Amino acid sequence: MTIRKKFFLLAGILLGLFGAVVGVLAFVQKLDRDQLANINEYELPLMQLVADFDVNTDRYELEILREVRSDHDAASRRAAAGAAKALADELRNTVAAGRTILQRAIRDPGYETEDRVELARITGVLQYLSRNLEEFIAVGESTLAALADGRRDDARQASFGFGKFAQAFGSDLSQIRHELADLTSRSTRSVLARQKLDTYLSFGLFIAACGIGLGVSAIGSTRVVSGLRQLVASTKAIESGKDIVPVSIRSRDEVGELALAFNRMLEELRERDRLKDTFGKFVDPRLVSRLIASGADQAERRSLTVFFSDIKQFTGISEQLTASAVVHLLNNYFGAVADVIHRHRGIIDKYIGDAVMAFWVPPFSAGDDHASDACRAALAQQQAIAALRAHLPEITGIRRNTPDVVIRMGIATGEAIVGTIGSEAARSYTVIGDTVNLASRLESINKVYGTLILITEETHRLAQGAVEAREVDQIIVAGKTEPVRIYELMAFAGELDASQNELRTAFADGLEAYRRQDWDDAQARFEECQRCAPNDGPTKLFLERISLMRKTPPQPDWNGVWQHLEK
Repeated sequence: MTIRKKFFLLAGILLGLFGAVVGVLAFVQKLDRDQLANINEYELPLMQLVADFDVNTDRYELEILREVRSDHDAASRRAAAGAAKALADELRNTVAAGRTILQRAIRDPGYETEDRVELARITGVLQYLSRNLEEFIAVGESTLAALADGRRDDARQASFGFGKFAQAFGSDLSQIRHELADLTSRSTRSVLARQKLDTYLSFGLFIAACGIGLGVSAIGSTRVVSGLRQLVASTKAIESGKDIVPVSIRSRDEVGELALAFNRMLEELRERDRLKDTFGKFVDPRLVSRLIASGADQAERRSLTVFFSDIKQFTGISEQLTASAVVHLLNNYFGAVADVIHRHRGIIDKYIGDAVMAFWVPPFSAGDDHASDACRAALAQQQAIAALRAHLPEITGIRRNTPDVVIRMGIATGEAIVGTIGSEAARSYTVIGDTVNLASRLESINKVYGTLILITEETHRLAQGAVEAREVDQIIVAGKTEPVRIYELMAFAGELDASQNELRTAFADGLEAYRRQDWDDAQARFEECQRCAPNDGPTKLFLERISLMRKTPPQPDWNGVWQHLEK
């Protein structure tokens, strides 16, 4: 049943309740009207007739007695006889009218039984009065006849006959009048009591109807609203990321259809989450969410930071291990670095053999934080690899001569195109551009300088507040013509020890002397660096270059840029 039909049904129930109340009140009021009608149609007319009968009998008797005591002429006596005859007829009509009213009242089914019994008793008394009435009238007629014949003494003697009717038309008639008055009073009190009861009954039925109506409304609205509240609560739970169960379907109305649609949506969301979870093992889950939300066809040029890393001499390491040990080592290595990259808001683009490519880009890294996020991630990865080395015997299964795992990294910052690239059958969300190539070249150039992490000048400019680094060289990588300043990433900001800080200062002085071709000063500065860090790769490289420059000096306009021809 639809909600619209439920509301109509509810309205029908309420209207039915109030209709029942109105019907009961109308029935009770009909009883009151019938009772009032009985009083007006039977009892009051009867009281009036009895009163008229009482008055007219007295008038009749008085008229006769007045004629007996007076000396009227014949014409006056004839007029008196006519008046007496009219009163007699009126008395007979009064008795007949009363008998008719009593018969109608007794036969009326709307009249209460107790009152009809009372009226039946009064009918018997009325019949008795009717019989006495004819004798009463006969006394008057005989008296008038004697007067008409001039027999005044006989007329006076005949008038004494009225005395025997004193009881019938006196106290008995008065008793009937009182009984009718009591009957009318009792009926009136009954109507008044019933009307008072009607008032209480009206309020009682109204309150009962309101209670039933509100109860039915509460039950109906609760069933509708409870389903909506459950849907709202489940929607908020989805919004807050909580795991929820499907909404129970309790009705077949629009709310039930909405709950069914919600459950279908919930199942689709779960299926989407399962897809994200499964697909997220191949592509970063954040990219999966973004691709699902905005579509797969998107590409844009953004300022970002690209990261490349590679395991030093991995080919030699893999030759020492079984295939399962190589896979186990790579899985542990990738797991360690992937966790660090994700924690620092990076996106892993792909795994290339033992190499890792990742990038940092807004909105995952806010503003220009992509460079500092990448640098901090690189340093944190080196720490994670150091922790991984302690478990290499268990990972590789080699207890003696365990291979050493050293990771070289290159980081470049600049513009690149980021988006989905590929064919209609297979696509990849990746980055392309010179920045990507430069990061890859820096990772390889670590071999030349004996360093672990090299970054570009733009990366250093954006991240210098978050990390410590030193300028290593100004180079031209293979495939490029523009020189690039490169820096070695040394530590998190504020974490350089005294010897590293001294090394950085001395190296900067040596690099400056080197670029102005002051070989003696440069060699002295780099030898100072060697005393601070005997195994420092860049120091060894520049001492070798100085030796080479002494033998084959560069052109006078040489600017210190070194060109790397190998990729």
